Amino acid sequence: MYSNKNKDQSIADQNTDNNQSNTIPGDEKPIEQEESVETEASIDNPMGCGSTKENDVDDNDSNKKSIQKTGQSQLQQPSSNDRMDSDEDSHKKSSKKSKTISDDDDDDNNNRGGSGRHTRSSATLSKLRINFDDSDDENEDSRHYSYSKRDIAEYRNHYPNARSNPKIHDNYDFYTNQIRSHPDGDFIDKIHKNWFGDHRKLEYHHGYIQWLFPLQERGLNISAEPLQKHEIESISKNEKALERLLTSYKLMLDFYGFKLVDENTGEIRRLSGDSYKSRFRNLDTSSHNYLRITRILKCLGEFKYEYLKFSFLEAILRESITKNKLSNCLRSCKDYWIETLRSPDERRAIRQYARELVEYRNKEMTPPKSHKAHRPRPTSAAAEKTEKMSSAKGDDDDDHME
Repeated sequence: MYSNKNKDQSIADQNTDNNQSNTIPGDEKPIEQEESVETEASIDNPMGCGSTKENDVDDNDSNKKSIQKTGQSQLQQPSSNDRMDSDEDSHKKSSKKSKTISDDDDDDNNNRGGSGRHTRSSATLSKLRINFDDSDDENEDSRHYSYSKRDIAEYRNHYPNARSNPKIHDNYDFYTNQIRSHPDGDFIDKIHKNWFGDHRKLEYHHGYIQWLFPLQERGLNISAEPLQKHEIESISKNEKALERLLTSYKLMLDFYGFKLVDENTGEIRRLSGDSYKSRFRNLDTSSHNYLRITRILKCLGEFKYEYLKFSFLEAILRESITKNKLSNCLRSCKDYWIETLRSPDERRAIRQYARELVEYRNKEMTPPKSHKAHRPRPTSAAAEKTEKMSSAKGDDDDDHME
């Protein structure tokens, strides 16, 4: 958890590459990957988030400990005095160093009629460089191997050392609407009905997130039990419970300023009209919500909603890099949220998409609406189910042939 007294990491000085290629993502020539630049950084807040409104007990010990271990900043802007400040006033001061796209911008303003051609951006954003570690190094002997990497490796491997206690079934009981969440909670159906749109409650109540999105690791809410392996199986077999989990995701998307527009692909968009603006401002300045998002993404992957993550990350990257609306989310997205993807191919694809958006931004161009991340696997639960059925049928045919 972060204290309000914590300061964000300082951003290292960095020279601008005056000889950048004019290649634009989607053209014939591939984008050259930039070399990682390591800098000394404060260990207080590696995510580079905005100020936290209140001390939070939302997330698990892994996120809390990881901030003590990380010693690098990989998100850098080439200005000697720029900082991602820890309070809103100083954040506004740093934002004056460059013109930013206004709150009223939209894809249609930059791409009339949905044109597939890239255009010059109507506003200039400061140049940005994101250095990703593409190695996916999970070697514990590596000098770059941190607690956070160890934690994410355990998650990707489905917590191999976690023990399942058959006597514990609180999460299953909660998701089948049999018990209330604690402390100061409610039955899940009532939470979905009465808390939806109650943004103040969702912001300042710190006991519900572990119940809505349980993990196989203990969080800081002592009233919430870790998710048991037998509960994963039981909830996965209960269609109503799975529907409730999806509704929980929609609840939090609305809180963050998004809506789920396609349950099969996971595509999300901004809330309609101006309603997204206040939610984006809150998300960009409340770093404890970044810990919540890490938990949400992990939980989705424990069930049948792994496919929802890719589209969520795609939207966050576009809003952070191209629209500059969620700039403080970018480091958490890079260092934590992308890492929750269990597929190495998906992680590489979303990193490449981020580089392409940065390339557009640094050339003061707006990517066309048609420019999306290339997903290397089925994009929907239905497609995954079909693929599994086809594979099973193929195995049966082989058995018959024998």
